[in-house]
Amino acid sequence: MQITSHHAGFELLRDLLGEGREVTVRIEGRSMLPFFRSGARIRLHPIRPDDLQRGHVVLGQTDAGRFVIHRIRRVGAERITLQGDGNPVGTESIPRGRIYGAVACNPLHLLLARFWMRLGTFRRYPLWLLKRCGF
Repeated sequence: MQITSHHAGFELLRDLLGEGREVTVRIEGRSMLPFFRSGARIRLHPIRPDDLQRGHVVLGQTDAGRFVIHRIRRVGAERITLQGDGNPVGTESIPRGRIYGAVACNPLHLLLARFWMRLGTFRRYPLWLLKRCGF
């Protein structure tokens, strides 16, 4: 099943993941550049305990009710901090119970993501270049 990124679609996505189903989603926006371009399709599976690790990409719902597909920056006892790859400074802190699914990323993706995350705010320079080139 494919769901585009509007709120009602994400509520359905959350429910399907809660039933144990995998779902394909089309990404909209640039918040996950350079790993996922707008229009890319990703496959989400229901969250498993081993998915809650730094560097993994998950679907969560913020305290304000907004759904995001972002990378785990920090794992706490109560909350998970997420950050979009295309956003060098902003983060979201989400309760563990509102992380609904994860993107299956291969080991190379996770290795490159660790490097990307270590760039910190310096990421703004390659991001500027990517956006200028139309990504």
